[in-house]
Amino acid sequence: MRRARIQKFQARMRQLRKDRREQQEVEQITAEIAKVQKEIDARRGVDFFTADQGIVRLDVGGGDEAKETHRTLSTAEMLAERKPQEWLFNNLLTKNEPAVIVGPSKTLKSSLAVDLCAALATGGKFLGEFAAEKVFRVGFVGADNKQSQLTDLAVRWSAAREENPTLDNLQWFMSVEEPAAPENLESLREWIEKFELEVVVIDPLRLGSTNKRKQAEAIQTLVKTISKAGATPILCVQTRKEMKPGKLDASILAGSLDFAQQWLLVNRREAFQSGSGKHKLWLSIGGYAGQGGEWGVDIDEGRLSDEGGRRWNVRLREATEIEAAAKQAKEDVKFEKLESQLRRVLIDAGENGLCKYNIRSNSGMSGSKFGPTWDRMMTAGKIVEMPKEPHSTLKRYTLPPGEEKKETERSSRRVRCADHEPAQQA
Repeated sequence: MRRARIQKFQARMRQLRKDRREQQEVEQITAEIAKVQKEIDARRGVDFFTADQGIVRLDVGGGDEAKETHRTLSTAEMLAERKPQEWLFNNLLTKNEPAVIVGPSKTLKSSLAVDLCAALATGGKFLGEFAAEKVFRVGFVGADNKQSQLTDLAVRWSAAREENPTLDNLQWFMSVEEPAAPENLESLREWIEKFELEVVVIDPLRLGSTNKRKQAEAIQTLVKTISKAGATPILCVQTRKEMKPGKLDASILAGSLDFAQQWLLVNRREAFQSGSGKHKLWLSIGGYAGQGGEWGVDIDEGRLSDEGGRRWNVRLREATEIEAAAKQAKEDVKFEKLESQLRRVLIDAGENGLCKYNIRSNSGMSGSKFGPTWDRMMTAGKIVEMPKEPHSTLKRYTLPPGEEKKETERSSRRVRCADHEPAQQA
């Protein structure tokens, strides 16, 4: 009896081990099936893994059918598929490629955006220099609380043109919400398609989320929505931090703005003088089509107290011209200080004057500074040779009549170095 019970127990244990092996085989097969399913799903979508939000899935497939992950082309096929480059402004902005206007706060990005839109909508010139390829249908997406400002800019832009063009081809979309929000994209798409817009400028680009990944996704979705509706997207973006006056470079686009295939970067050349109505900016452009360049932009908006009110006068200057003027201004400041030293020596010498050797010795200048300063002053007539004394071989020099009084006046001046402006009275 006892033997039979032991045999029964052993049989039961063998059955349990067998069941366990079968269960493990089932789990292994299930895992392999899941792996295969995941590979199939990978052809239809992209999984993003984040430490704080787990797995986020973005479907990019076209329904139930698996999407191709790549194409193979011969060089001849690639060349055959190449499309001719279309321009909004020749060598400045291309058509159908996303662009950005980037700069710190208060650098006239909105003003430049209106100038750009108005030029495209009339076939005119952006900044009075870059001619639009043709008349385009343009849309401007702006903040509802900036309507008055934008209206004023549009009126001043038209008034600055002798032909006073109308802006019938420029449509406005004034929004109180962020255009990149998912609930607003459909309205934006319908507006673009209704007016068959070819270019859409969004100023400013407002994003509800502060999460960088979500911001990048929102911007890319916005750009795709505008592009699929048939328009070229141009976004106005403010830099995260304020910057000192100077040129910006394309490295500022790294991160959420790396989708841009062309860009206009704007910053101040000089700090704005409040109440002057005058702005001096740097404008740098670039793009994948090979366009590039740097210019100085001088904008005179006038003042409310001016006759006729405010205006929109723009002058574009070559960067090399500005840099040469700035260099010359620095040279002028340097020579002004050195010349002042020589004038003081000659004033102290009185009516008897001094020979060249003594002038240099008393000035305390090195030869490398004295020589160019002397030649410059002699050529300009700022130092004159005195009549020779009998039986003397030394040449003596003094200041021209009235120069002593001028030196006293100069000593009260404060010399200012700008990119092209002379010294001004303090």
